Amino acid sequence: MKVAIVGTGGIAKVHARAILHLGGEIAGVCGSSLDSAKSFGHGRPYGDIERMLAEVKPDVVHICTPNHLHKIQAIAAFEAGAHVLCEKPIATSIEDASLMIEAAARAGRVGAIMYHNRGYPLVQLMRERIASGEVGRLLRVGGCYMNDEGLSPDRFTWHFVSKQVGRSFAMMDIGVHWLDLVEHVTGRFICEVTAQFSTHHPKRVWSGHPGQGPRPPGRELENGVEVDVQVEDHAEIMVRFDNGASGSATISTVSAGYPNRLAISVDGTNLGLDWTQQEPEWYLERRGEGLLKRFRTPNDLSPDKSYMTFLPAGHAEGHGEAFRNVISQAWRGMRGKPAEFPSFEDGLRGLRLVEAAIRSAAERRTITVAP
Repeated sequence: MKVAIVGTGGIAKVHARAILHLGGEIAGVCGSSLDSAKSFGHGRPYGDIERMLAEVKPDVVHICTPNHLHKIQAIAAFEAGAHVLCEKPIATSIEDASLMIEAAARAGRVGAIMYHNRGYPLVQLMRERIASGEVGRLLRVGGCYMNDEGLSPDRFTWHFVSKQVGRSFAMMDIGVHWLDLVEHVTGRFICEVTAQFSTHHPKRVWSGHPGQGPRPPGRELENGVEVDVQVEDHAEIMVRFDNGASGSATISTVSAGYPNRLAISVDGTNLGLDWTQQEPEWYLERRGEGLLKRFRTPNDLSPDKSYMTFLPAGHAEGHGEAFRNVISQAWRGMRGKPAEFPSFEDGLRGLRLVEAAIRSAAERRTITVAP
């Protein structure tokens, strides 16, 4: 595939690594400036997406930019005849996400979302075990997504600016991953969301360092700008599934000692399953007689999912391989072949769940979500 990447931050580098691993050609990279694109180290550098699309003519555009840019960049890519693989969340509003889906349909192109946690082999194995009925009737789903990205009040990124991130920080940035993961693993839809939001650091200081984004509005200081943060850095959510099961999760960016802890815990009438993203090579199987620690082995997956794991048991696979798996399936779908990957419709679904949490926290009530 001839690929163009929009964005030059850390997540764009993860995409680049997976693209090259899959044999793709990084033909162009568009940064917020020409200098940032030049420093990326791959592809022809651009500071203007329209020019890049016209000159590179990519098969697919990987969008790795702040949330508020996704809509305009995705629509431009579709109009240029390219497919799109977009970082989550799909957009900052349901309306924008819907316009992106309409643009893909008009162009006859494929839109995929980087819900990379679907790419872990053991996530797929848990999904298969639940779908087979082995776990029994679903009773409870719990877990968390916790990191320390917002722990220090001195920390500032574009995620704290509503105009760029949307109406939420913690839920838009990491909560959407947990919501997509639990629906994907269980095969059930969340139909009710109850949420409580907290903003533990309501003021932060922008100082113009790399990665902080453009100068935001706020109170001018000698060393930068004091910004009133309007989005949450911590959320507690409860969910109800369409089969009557319930659950809860902590979504936190202020958790010391957790650089990136995503966990899912499932209870069925026959057994329970626990998995964490920081230790992706094993999961716990819980039964009445005790716990069984199961490690990844290629032979456990169904034959049609063998692409998800290529190293022997005991040889660790992780974050990069999960990205590779999602990208490879998305590209396969873009070539018109049978494939399973998170689509723009899945991105819209995730955004609807996040919007339900936002409404619930603001209105202090449970919000119903259609399947």
